[in-house]
Amino acid sequence: MKMLTIENKSGKLRLNEVVSKPAIERMIDEIGKLFGATAAAEGADFGIIMNSAENAVDTLEIEINSPGGSVFDGYTIFQEIKSLRERGVEVTATITGMAASMASVIAMACNTIRMVPHARMMIHDASNVVGGNAEQLRKAADLLDSISADIAAIYADRTGKDIEDIRAMMKKETWMGAKDAVAAGFADEIFDIRATTPISIDMSLLTKLFPGKNESEIEALIADTDSLRNDLTNAQAAIESLQADVSAKDQTIAENIAKIAELTESHEAVAGQLATAQTALETAAAELAAKDEEIAAAKESASKEATQILAAIGQPEPLPESETSGPVDHLAVLGKLQGAERTAYYNENKAEIRKALTKP
Repeated sequence: MKMLTIENKSGKLRLNEVVSKPAIERMIDEIGKLFGATAAAEGADFGIIMNSAENAVDTLEIEINSPGGSVFDGYTIFQEIKSLRERGVEVTATITGMAASMASVIAMACNTIRMVPHARMMIHDASNVVGGNAEQLRKAADLLDSISADIAAIYADRTGKDIEDIRAMMKKETWMGAKDAVAAGFADEIFDIRATTPISIDMSLLTKLFPGKNESEIEALIADTDSLRNDLTNAQAAIESLQADVSAKDQTIAENIAKIAELTESHEAVAGQLATAQTALETAAAELAAKDEEIAAAKESASKEATQILAAIGQPEPLPESETSGPVDHLAVLGKLQGAERTAYYNENKAEIRKALTKP
């Protein structure tokens, strides 16, 4: 943005970059120069201030070729333009390339909006790249809805359209050429710069720069140049959009890396817990094995003591567990018994004992 001329109490500014705080501050500073406010702020003497006031512009043209940007910084210049209009200044917005997003809202503040034939205007819902928990994301979504509703009201006031119709256009991101914008009420007229500045004025110079070409050929070159400028403007907008996408994706990647690091840390903690549990299980197994050995030794000792006690009271020795688990050798058992016990055992197992005696 740069002040180009101050002629016949008219001034011209340019907004040819992203809407941001530095850009808007420079623009407001240029407006201050046009109206003498800067002279007063810098402590100029009365004569300089009066001269600035006498030469203050009563018409202001703002050339716009911007992809948009910060909503709140854009509101600042929007209100500044409204204030100029209240002081009687006629403000005209001339869209020379693109007035997208917040740049289109800024244009709505002007008395007259005109677009060159190849210019484009774009309106859409407010957007932002945010992160945080669910509650923070809900707050961000509510804020964006509120901002979009405010912007829709500005468009509706300018065009006379219903706010719901405007919201529908914003939600689907609507691009309009000069004719469509004028038809929809977003612009007032199509402005052909070449028609207001006849080519014949500079034709003598142009014929020297392009020897051998007639006026028609030179006009064709100028038209090609305008077309190329428009292509470059659109390419710049596409590059800026891609840069925004890259920034958003970079943030997403950073968030994913942080989540991976968090999951890795959690996995390592779980792995450590599992290793501790495994060690505890191995220790418990070893303790159980030792207990089993103690129990086995105690059982063996108890068995020996029981055998000794039975022998002391004249009872037969208990049969080994290995013997009770298979066929009983009744003859061997009889050999160990005496008296009434032997007779009783024989009577209980008479059939098996006879079979054993008849075997070869």
